[in-house]
Amino acid sequence: MLSDYNQVRAVKRKSRFFGSELLMNSFKNSVAWFFVMAWFLASSLLAQDAAPTLSFERQLAIPSDRTAIDLSSHATPRFFDWDQDSDLDLLVGGGDGRLWLFPNIGTAQNSRFDKRQPITAGKTDRWGGSYTGVLFINLMGGPLPDLVVCHSGNQVAVHENIGTQANPKFSERGLTFEVQKNCQGRFDAADWNGDGTVDLVTGSFGGELQWHPNLGTAKLPNFEEGQPFFDIKSAYNAHPRIVDFNQDDRLDLLLGNNWGSVTLYLNQGQDTPTLEKTGAFLWADGTELNIRANNGDDTTPELVDFDNDHVMDLVSGGANGQVFWMRGIGVTARVSKLKTIFETYANDLGEQLNNDPDLREQIFGLLISLQTDLASGLLTPDSGRKLFSELAPLATQFPGLLRRQKFDVEKFPYLPMLAAQFWIVLSESLPQTQESRQLVAEAAGFGGGYRRLLVDFGILFIDNDMATKEHLTAMHQLILAMPRDAWDVQVITVAGWLGDGLKTQKIRSSTGINIFDLPLGRPEDSFTSDSPRPGITDVYLICLAHELAHNMLDTVGRKSRPELFESKFEGLAGAAGKDIIFREPKSRGVDFDATKKNFLRQKLWDGDPSTWKDAWDNYFRGKEKFDRAYVRGNVQFFLDAPQEAFATLANQYFADSQLMLDFCKTRWDAGHRSNINQFLLIADYLSGGEDEVKFYTLRPGGALRVTNAKLERDAQARIISVQSQKSIGEFTYKSGVLVNGFELKPVGTDR
Repeated sequence: MLSDYNQVRAVKRKSRFFGSELLMNSFKNSVAWFFVMAWFLASSLLAQDAAPTLSFERQLAIPSDRTAIDLSSHATPRFFDWDQDSDLDLLVGGGDGRLWLFPNIGTAQNSRFDKRQPITAGKTDRWGGSYTGVLFINLMGGPLPDLVVCHSGNQVAVHENIGTQANPKFSERGLTFEVQKNCQGRFDAADWNGDGTVDLVTGSFGGELQWHPNLGTAKLPNFEEGQPFFDIKSAYNAHPRIVDFNQDDRLDLLLGNNWGSVTLYLNQGQDTPTLEKTGAFLWADGTELNIRANNGDDTTPELVDFDNDHVMDLVSGGANGQVFWMRGIGVTARVSKLKTIFETYANDLGEQLNNDPDLREQIFGLLISLQTDLASGLLTPDSGRKLFSELAPLATQFPGLLRRQKFDVEKFPYLPMLAAQFWIVLSESLPQTQESRQLVAEAAGFGGGYRRLLVDFGILFIDNDMATKEHLTAMHQLILAMPRDAWDVQVITVAGWLGDGLKTQKIRSSTGINIFDLPLGRPEDSFTSDSPRPGITDVYLICLAHELAHNMLDTVGRKSRPELFESKFEGLAGAAGKDIIFREPKSRGVDFDATKKNFLRQKLWDGDPSTWKDAWDNYFRGKEKFDRAYVRGNVQFFLDAPQEAFATLANQYFADSQLMLDFCKTRWDAGHRSNINQFLLIADYLSGGEDEVKFYTLRPGGALRVTNAKLERDAQARIISVQSQKSIGEFTYKSGVLVNGFELKPVGTDR
């Protein structure tokens, strides 16, 4: 498990560890220091060179004395060096309040577990009668790790180690703390706030996570009442593990849940921890890892290099009391398997992918798992460049499979997706610079407009080479005219040109959109019948603008302009009217419980759950105030699908920005006053908060005209004036972000 080399490396890592953590600088006594270091070297599971991975082989039962471990009722496994002999032993909290030790009678390189032994504290051999969790860490400041037990619903007991290195013994009377209700053994310990004391992070049956800061000392813990842990909630049986998963000296979160899966939250913060959901663990075929059928619910994850191959493995128990390990698959192994497949099927891979689902699952799984590791930031820049150097030659070696070309999708329906997934891995393995993108373009054989989209914008256009030169030129021109920091798209697909293979084999990328397989030049009026004039545009390109807008405010802008993200929902609430009750903040969406009560009070609904949908639909249907509350379509659509609320604004704004402003004035004068807030929302976002924004006119065939409009803002940064080449719009606000006064005058008119 832990090689001598890895043990030495562990000493050099920072002292703010994860899971089984202890702050080194809190120990001044040299004798204590010696024992503490020995414990760290043997039991810090991730303080080693074993590489992290999100991809794992199928589960295998862990044997004890050659028989699969089975406690009959729940198992929460942890690994610690119990007897300080430099290998990791298995500790398991049971479902009946008891704790079990499975001593490692093998070696650090070849684990073998003996029969189970009960863990006791004095005469105590049972902590309640339900789920338990166990840690072997130092909380009492002595030279040896102590026994920490989470039990009896909401209790955590700390028993001081009064034994020896080789033979731990624990005081019967321990310190007891209360944590959140229904915790039941779902907990971990770490110095989360970096103040020198080890805190608790607890899960619960209901799925809530809480952080219990340690306000005591390194010798006497005192855990505070819990507070929400980043508002993370995972429905049922949330089991947290605090680990430095990607070995960047920042604590991350693994979360097991009731349904057999494990989700990773990486810490993206610098000075202040910020957890962001990265994704779920995967099987080797790229599908989401799930052991529910084997563990009987309730995933209890633990990470360890179980087979000493320098790749982290996953261990988990569950409701049925069994314990499984899942071998982690490293990058080197996946690349080797890919090379073998390409070499084996060099002349007939397209045909084999049609006929052999297992082979298809294997090769796409390898590529998808590589992409997942890259997108999750698990590979260092050097590792990414190494991956590129190993994969790029394959495109030259197998050009009929991996170079850019037009495939016969009738004969070989999976080759376009295979090549695309390969290009995505190549692209994500290198930093997103023009120089790197040129390397990808050369390796994959991108030329012409495809190359320009990749090199200039980082966009892989996946269309099986069906687009015309005119398509590509018009796309490049439109995307170039959009503020680059406003959107984030890595892949654009055209499903209609990729054939039937895409129906069963999806392409995975960090960010992507799909557009329609349409000819360039087909006209569309993006404005409704009450517009002051038609707004004829190119349907292919306006579809592109709409889809790119999906990756604007709701993704990039959610972080860079959170106030505008909230404004989107303020505008939706204003357009929906007072009968529709939103949560607070409004970005949490419609509060349907409160809305139903309101409908019931006003006799808009009879209270029968089976008739709610009809009542909801009937409330909006056929009413002009709702048909015209949004610039395109009845507002109900955007309440039901809020992800479309910003993207649909792009249809009008990029088709004809000036006409959209004029149109909003027409609607305003007709009593429909919410539209102008939608115009200002997209204009404000595209301005980047500055005092200038682009106005667009996009015509069929790709003719694009771009001009600048000046913006004025008030002290609250709200737009109070938009001056284009043709008009001056002026706006007032009573309070908040919604306009209550709107004037539009031609340029040259006195203001």
